[in-house]
Amino acid sequence: MPYYLTVRRGQERGMAWPIGPVPLVIGRDPGCTIRLDDPTVSRRHCQLILENDALKLRDMGSRNATLLNGAPVSEAVVSAGDEIGVGATVFCIIRAMEPANGVTRNLPRPGKATSALSLGGPIYSPSDEASLFGQGRPRSTEDLLHLVNLGIAMSMARSMSGVASLLLQAVQERVAPMQAWLVWKPDADSRTVVWPREGIAILEKDKVLHDLVAEALSGHKGVLLPESGEEEGQRAVRTTLVAPLVLAGVAVGVLVARSETPGRMHDEDDLTTLLALAHTGAPYLRAMERLEQLETENRKLVAGVTNAGPILGGSTAMKTLREKARQYARTRLNVMILGETGTGKELLARMIHELSDLADRPMVAVNCAAIPDELFESEVFGHEKGAFTGAHAVRRGLLEEANGGTLFLDEVGDLSLANQARLLRAIETGAFRRLGSQTEIRVTVRVVSATNADIRRAVEEGRFRRDLYHRLNAVELYIPPLRERIGDIPELAAYFLSSALARSGAAAHARFTPAALRALQRHTWPGNVRELRNVVERAVALARSDVIDESDLALGTPPPAKQADGFLSLAEMERRHIEEALRLCGGNVRDAAALLGIGRSTLYRKIEEYGLKVAAE
Repeated sequence: MPYYLTVRRGQERGMAWPIGPVPLVIGRDPGCTIRLDDPTVSRRHCQLILENDALKLRDMGSRNATLLNGAPVSEAVVSAGDEIGVGATVFCIIRAMEPANGVTRNLPRPGKATSALSLGGPIYSPSDEASLFGQGRPRSTEDLLHLVNLGIAMSMARSMSGVASLLLQAVQERVAPMQAWLVWKPDADSRTVVWPREGIAILEKDKVLHDLVAEALSGHKGVLLPESGEEEGQRAVRTTLVAPLVLAGVAVGVLVARSETPGRMHDEDDLTTLLALAHTGAPYLRAMERLEQLETENRKLVAGVTNAGPILGGSTAMKTLREKARQYARTRLNVMILGETGTGKELLARMIHELSDLADRPMVAVNCAAIPDELFESEVFGHEKGAFTGAHAVRRGLLEEANGGTLFLDEVGDLSLANQARLLRAIETGAFRRLGSQTEIRVTVRVVSATNADIRRAVEEGRFRRDLYHRLNAVELYIPPLRERIGDIPELAAYFLSSALARSGAAAHARFTPAALRALQRHTWPGNVRELRNVVERAVALARSDVIDESDLALGTPPPAKQADGFLSLAEMERRHIEEALRLCGGNVRDAAALLGIGRSTLYRKIEEYGLKVAAE
């Protein structure tokens, strides 16, 4: 069985050398096998050699003696676990035993040196506070001071990456491995993050390492695993340390350190140190993760951004809409979104979901207008095998899939009265049955609904159940049509232009001419924002240069902006009235404001909102 000499304390801590029939000479001389830059060490201080299966230590006439377990010796037989003192460096004898059929063991008592490593036999250590600090580990004032200073440094980091970098730097300083990684996996559903990034590929390819990490995460124990191998044709021992980062009894990640002989060999002291570092770093990593999540959510709150895209518009109506949506998102109230086709009702629904405390739960969309009446129950509530012809297997309904999250009922105004009644009961009681089943299923969902219909008129005319309306409409949001907020069109057009360019690979600096923007603002947009997006994407595809002019938009002659009952919308009437007042006053804002009977600041706000052009005063 092979023996190794490792540095337990000193400037080369962790280094390891195999001991064999060729003498291992220690001293200051450059020709020594192990050269120590220490004035208290003689040029050729001592040697270790394996003779007749016995390890022998010989002092070579040193000035300051060679110490064996604290006592000076001239020659002695040494064994695994013995400590050899040479100047300020303390070496330790390690015996690497062959695999022992699944034999594992725990850490020895504090302060006891490693004596033997069973190759392939892991050594475990609990990671709780009592096991670490309650038994006097880390032992020295230096160890504890290092942990305190590390905590101070991590508290001043500005990102998770910054905390991870400081923690890995501490691992290098205190354990000195050849390789080290930090694996962050706060729960089973979250993605695995590894620092440094190249560790991801190693973790995926190395099954032994992957299993060690999984074991540490599930068992909450530190692991030291020695393995036999070869390095440049020579027999080598690789030691891997894995220490879990545990918070409130839950493992959220691991620290991994690995070295290989010739070079370095890790022992139980290294595992204890790694566990202490993991214990110290875990709360700082979690705190920074939460802070980064809060900052991201805050940016979303301010900008009204969802994963599906931003809800744009600087008009007063859109600012108010975003503010109300943020306010409602913080509640569990059911929300009804009203607005014409193409205004972005589903986008707003997703914003509400993503800014709520249900953001990590599913949001399931149901297009009520697209489901035939006879299939509504099967789609929404699900069915059992054999419930009807063609039901060859059990199927979960959309309501069941949304359990714990948000159910989005798009075009809810198109539901038949019979299906409205079925939906009402499920929403009121939180219970339903799959088709063909007698077992009741209970769910908890938040309902966000949307419709382009005049839902209040439908209620008054008996086409929509009043009780369902009040159940769905705890709070209401109205998205104004694009023709009522033409001041938002330049911002929306620029966003759609940028998105279209990114997808198509067209000229990166394409832009609209002023004439094109005026044409966009004159158009009445019966299809609202969806129509605007399509117009911009078509223009990007068909434009012959990176300048998009009015002719590239292919808008045609815009029809007058009228409501379904034949009257101009109030916003369109106001815009035209302001335009006429400005024309009569020769573009003079002060005179136009007096003519309209409003203040100049109000008129300036209206001019900006409607995107009108006036001459500079």
